[in-house]
Amino acid sequence: MNKLNSGAVLPAGLLNVNEMAMMEGFNKTYRNFAMRIGVVVSSYPVSVERNRSKLTTEYDVMVVEQNEDRGATTILYRNCMSAEGLGSIADFFEKALRPKKKKTTKGDSINLNGQDGAIVLLLCLDGMSDKGIIIGQMTHPDRKTKLSDEGPYLEGEYNGLNIKVAKDGSATLTFRGATDNDGKVLDKEQGDTIIKIEKDGSYQVSHKTITQRLAKDGKASLTADDDISNTTKKNFNVTATENIALKATKDFTLDSKDLIAKASGSAMLECQKLIVKSESEISLKGSQLQVEAEAMAKIKAAQITLDGLVSLGGEGGQPVLIMTSIIYGTGNLGAPVISQAITGAFKVMAQ
Repeated sequence: MNKLNSGAVLPAGLLNVNEMAMMEGFNKTYRNFAMRIGVVVSSYPVSVERNRSKLTTEYDVMVVEQNEDRGATTILYRNCMSAEGLGSIADFFEKALRPKKKKTTKGDSINLNGQDGAIVLLLCLDGMSDKGIIIGQMTHPDRKTKLSDEGPYLEGEYNGLNIKVAKDGSATLTFRGATDNDGKVLDKEQGDTIIKIEKDGSYQVSHKTITQRLAKDGKASLTADDDISNTTKKNFNVTATENIALKATKDFTLDSKDLIAKASGSAMLECQKLIVKSESEISLKGSQLQVEAEAMAKIKAAQITLDGLVSLGGEGGQPVLIMTSIIYGTGNLGAPVISQAITGAFKVMAQ
């Protein structure tokens, strides 16, 4: 049976059937119940042809597999789906795992360290090797853990968005910008934007040009390096039970259809130069009106009407003629001469 036509004799074991090897092959294909650890080396979104299920992103996972007391080897599991949370139509939680882009170890085999792909745990559905399911992820050996003290403490990051919950209950959400597989920010101009909830409940949002803070003690602030704009399609109301202070180091512009300013107490306007201009009537009304100019006061109009008793004159001017005023002048044989009043009043009342 093991003799060829040429007369050569084949080894007796060459044509024997290895029943144990056949059983191991069968178990590997249909009884693959062990949990494996491996590296995501490729990903196939639902939009590409190599995606089989068209349900979600599928991954090729290179696992490090130990077969009982035999040596370990790497085996590629293709088109594995990743287990996701919630599992209903209305409620879902999906994420994309990062496949390996580079490795620093030598050779074709893949170690868990020295590469930048996601480290995952894999089980085979129904024990069948062609139904690999990623059931979770493990800490990458090339990333230093953030858990240095006893908890409670939580920190996570996905594509540059970092969240922290400290032992005192404070929380921080930091936007750093998109990152590569090593966690390095691709564009440093994107971040950082930080949202903080402090242990007393105070809330703050900040980045390099704007900071907004809502403190638990009731104080609120908004600081910006550039313009601040507020727009509403209806009313805009500001109420302070105490003082309101407005300060501009340059111009202050107020533009409205009608302007109403009311003060229950006194009002004061102080400036270097004041110009009041109206296209129609200007009215000033009060129990008393006082206008004082240190140098000169000028009133110009086509017609000026003063209604009431008017006092004219002041110290240092020429006397105003009254009924008893004396005029002094010297003439020549009755000829008209220029005369000057030598008596009168420096302040008179006209009606």
